[in-house]
Amino acid sequence: LIGRAEQLHRVTDHIDALPPIVMFRLRNMTAIDATGLKALEDAAARLRASGRATIFCGAPSQPAQVMQRSGFFQHVGAENICANVDAALVRAAELRAQRLTKTG
Repeated sequence: LIGRAEQLHRVTDHIDALPPIVMFRLRNMTAIDATGLKALEDAAARLRASGRATIFCGAPSQPAQVMQRSGFFQHVGAENICANVDAALVRAAELRAQRLTKTG
């Protein structure tokens, strides 16, 4: 898990190269603990501070339950937690439309 947290830091270290909407597919994450949650929260906060939106999708049962109980859903917005990649793509389209409305 520590290696995964370090991977998140490597991604957010190059934040300017990321698109306006960043999706984290969590389907292979079999478990999460407080360290992992903190790393995801920090990544989401850094992305938000840079003007980017973050969507998390596909978390299996154990991580999803831990994320919900910990308040993670409130931290990143429950609407940005999706059951699967198809739902996440729908959410991304909504966010994109919102951004276009604000800028257009």
